Amino acid sequence: MKNLSPTGIKRVFAVAVLGICLPILEPAHAQQSPNPVTNQDQVNQQLLQRLQQLEDEVKQLKAQAAAAPPMAAAPAPAPAPTPPPETVVEMPTVNEVAPRLKLNFFGDTGFQIGHYFEPNSTFELGEFDMFATARLSDKVSALGEILFTSQSDNSIGVDVERMYLKYRQNDYFAATIGRIHTDIGYYNTAFNRGDYFQTAVGRPTLFEFDDQGGFLPLQDLGIVLDGKIPSGKLGLNYVFELTNGRDYGINVEPAQNNDDTNNSKAVNFNISAKPERVPGLDVGFSIRHDYLSDVNDLHVSEMIPMLYVVFTNSKYEFLNEGTIIRHTLPAGQIFHTTAFYSQFSRAFGPYRPYFRYDYVNAPLDDPIYGNPSEIALVGRVNGPTVGLRYDFTAHTAVKFQYTRQDLNYQKPANGGAAQFDFTF
Repeated sequence: MKNLSPTGIKRVFAVAVLGICLPILEPAHAQQSPNPVTNQDQVNQQLLQRLQQLEDEVKQLKAQAAAAPPMAAAPAPAPAPTPPPETVVEMPTVNEVAPRLKLNFFGDTGFQIGHYFEPNSTFELGEFDMFATARLSDKVSALGEILFTSQSDNSIGVDVERMYLKYRQNDYFAATIGRIHTDIGYYNTAFNRGDYFQTAVGRPTLFEFDDQGGFLPLQDLGIVLDGKIPSGKLGLNYVFELTNGRDYGINVEPAQNNDDTNNSKAVNFNISAKPERVPGLDVGFSIRHDYLSDVNDLHVSEMIPMLYVVFTNSKYEFLNEGTIIRHTLPAGQIFHTTAFYSQFSRAFGPYRPYFRYDYVNAPLDDPIYGNPSEIALVGRVNGPTVGLRYDFTAHTAVKFQYTRQDLNYQKPANGGAAQFDFTF
């Protein structure tokens, strides 16, 4: 009866009231009736008939309730929308300054000894990085990164490392405009500023930043299109960049932030696969072309192809990248620079020993890499690096490293370094 309608409940309640009141009414009725026996029989018969009618109605109501379709369950609440990937900072902590603004800091300091680094041993202030991201709407986000770096003259330099606005339509299309880290190969965008995130004390020789002696155009200004490629379990992704390109010359800012010194634009394309069957595997290829801006106005055509095979998970890190850079003069002379690195590490709890081998070999007569008026001589650099990283808290790490390298066909140089990294 728990499914009865309000009307049915009222009828059942009336039957109960009659059953209670009947014994009370019977004596009074007998005193007033001139023929109590006959009249009482009639009354009893009427009550029995009425009770039978009510029982029949209750049975009908029960049958109707059983035949009625069950009530639909309340729909489950819709899941909260997932923030666009570019606004999610993959860091140990994310500090929310405002509902739409997140701010993080990174820094490192340490000690260096050996001729590989400097003529004299020294304590070193590395970098202090202010990193901010903001979600401006469901599809628009912004990123800003300001870097404070110690210079060779002991001053502190300030640099707007990255600054861009990004629109993400869906997983398959996003557009970015501003100052970026170029998507050449794997390392340059997997490990931005903030040495805390990379295993070793320094970057591979191939991917040293161009404002710290590196020879690749790793920072630039322009537009970027990126997203997934429908490919099922193969996990294909693409990146397309159209940028100003790098400027060459002594005491010249490599990134052309305001004025491109030639009308050519650099074009870079990167395609990679992250197959579901091998979690942690990332295989890709990028290729970049530009007509270089240089102080000698050589009109050098530069082609930078980069192949990489990377495997990373919570225990293992195996990074491999290689390139053959081609510089071509208008008259047709071609110069090739070969470079690669391979790095392996394995975690044992908070300890992670690592090994890396670097190799760069640029021709001494290369119009850019072999010309001191364009860039510091690249030449030949090769040798091993071994080290140990220890994460002694969730936000701090210490690294100890030994490096031995041949530099520009000279005697091998040795160096040792200790570095403390932190983030908050």
